[in-house]
Amino acid sequence: MPKISRNGVDLAYVEQGAGEPAILLLHGMACVHEHMMPLVDAFAPTHRCVAFDLRGHGESSAPHDAYSADDFGADIAFFIDELGLDRPILIGHSFGGSVALIYARAHPERVRGLVMLDSGLRSRATIGADLNPFYDALRAATPEQYKVIVEDFCMTRLFDPVDDQVVARRIAQQMAQVPAHVFLSMAATVTAFDSADTARACTVPSLIIQSCQPFVDPVELATLPSNWHEGRVVGAGHFIQLLAPDQVIPMVRRFLELAG
Repeated sequence: MPKISRNGVDLAYVEQGAGEPAILLLHGMACVHEHMMPLVDAFAPTHRCVAFDLRGHGESSAPHDAYSADDFGADIAFFIDELGLDRPILIGHSFGGSVALIYARAHPERVRGLVMLDSGLRSRATIGADLNPFYDALRAATPEQYKVIVEDFCMTRLFDPVDDQVVARRIAQQMAQVPAHVFLSMAATVTAFDSADTARACTVPSLIIQSCQPFVDPVELATLPSNWHEGRVVGAGHFIQLLAPDQVIPMVRRFLELAG
């Protein structure tokens, strides 16, 4: 994979296709760019698509710290500038969608649209109540316990019984390979983020697609302004772009027609 370096951190990426608007894809926490490839393959015939491994993930560098929302946002800006992506559509899965939301809200003039794939849309208090016990268990875990805790969380919280269990187990094992210092450094970023407030303040055309086990508060969803579109897949857990691409891709394609 080619890499670009920002402040000593190498960021690995793949690029396919041509055409405007460009699409910049961001995977979820403890995931890799390959999890976004169904979308790259679908849209590369008509759009320039770039998917990268977030810092701390895949083939990108894993610094000891520097996993704040500002760090990830600066990486997005760096890719846009270095690769000449003119007002791209940002597509993010899970944590990647949250990072994309933060950037789109702060820099609407640099983004043409936003797609969040089963990302959180909740208050800070709700996020903390849901995830702090998991992060507390990780902080107290031995290296052996760490992998078990991560895999168990993935299997019970991120996947639905109807999901392909071979795929589910493979992803859970991949997520457990992410270094503990990366996972725990990102915990503060996740639990400090009020995604509902940020979404209400985001002015770019936006789409959120939920799974069967969404991280979305229906009350907060109902307060979003008219620039937001929403969708939901049938019969798939958290990794909707891998488990139900036949449902996700048409929704994203229609959104691109509206936002492009």
